[in-house]
Amino acid sequence: MARNKGSSRSRRVVAVGYGQMGRGMARLIERTPWTQLVGVVDRDEDVQAAAANDYGLPSSCVGQSLVQVLRQAQPDLVIVNTPSELHYRQIMTALNHGCHVLAAKPLAATLPQALRIVQHARNVGRKVVVGQQIRFNRHYLAVARFLASGAIGTVESVYLLNSKPRPQPMNLGEIEQPALLEMACHHFDALLAIFPFSQPHSIMATGYRPSWSEYKGYCMVNAMMELTGGVHVLYHGGFSAQAPCYELRLEGTNGTLRCRGIHMSAGEFSYEVATVGGEFATAYLEALVPERSPWDVYMEHWHRYLTRGTEPVFSARRNLPVIALLDAGAESMARGRRVQIEGSARYAEALNA
Repeated sequence: MARNKGSSRSRRVVAVGYGQMGRGMARLIERTPWTQLVGVVDRDEDVQAAAANDYGLPSSCVGQSLVQVLRQAQPDLVIVNTPSELHYRQIMTALNHGCHVLAAKPLAATLPQALRIVQHARNVGRKVVVGQQIRFNRHYLAVARFLASGAIGTVESVYLLNSKPRPQPMNLGEIEQPALLEMACHHFDALLAIFPFSQPHSIMATGYRPSWSEYKGYCMVNAMMELTGGVHVLYHGGFSAQAPCYELRLEGTNGTLRCRGIHMSAGEFSYEVATVGGEFATAYLEALVPERSPWDVYMEHWHRYLTRGTEPVFSARRNLPVIALLDAGAESMARGRRVQIEGSARYAEALNA
């Protein structure tokens, strides 16, 4: 049984979804000083029993029905870790019960749903955030710090390649855009993190399935993107690589930064810098960045948002440009052409919310 953090200041949390990520979030809730797990929602009865046993939860606070668990557990916060097509209904239900919400990425399966969530949260006075913790990886914090120093000048060209072997689709097997919705969303947010003054401008994307893949949808994505400020991005990502692939290359007016690793979530990266026309030399970008769990950093920001109202970069409202990129990427695949984001009426609300 988990420890009882019965402080009067503890935030009571219901976790929706108790799969691999949901269990990880439950452990995060329990180790965070200001949160207390009080209920779990999952459609699988065996999983429900495991959750109740893991955290000593009463049977009335574990079940299939979100509404019933909310009534019994009386939470302050709801954390949603379910497939993206379920997010809209579950988030709106939690908001209607007076709860703040942390939703796994992406916020919703469609842009209109995401916009309605943001508006409804505003109407009911609740706060919704998105689980875009990857931007707090030491790697991306180090890259952002390096670029802000001006060491390679103004960056105009970016290559971001990140794919991995995930041969078993599991809960991603049936969805149409697994790579775009479940992986590229992190990459797009990371790009906006290292270019904090840029917004999505346009995207041309293609999706595909290698012959060896067991996914039914597009498990691999290639794209050419442009961000405002003249940042041009060549992107590749997905789940059906035959071996891990990670490279982030940024070319500026004064030189190039090259980063290599196994995956965006793996903590070992090499860094090399070259001046214009020069040879690459090893750099140590992470020396000035503390080694911390990105989720611990995330939870600190979330706590400040809940207590003092300081809106973080991962709020639902501020995450809308990422949803715009995902929506435009899917539209580009469907139409076979480049999709304009900046200046388009379709995306104006997402970029100006």
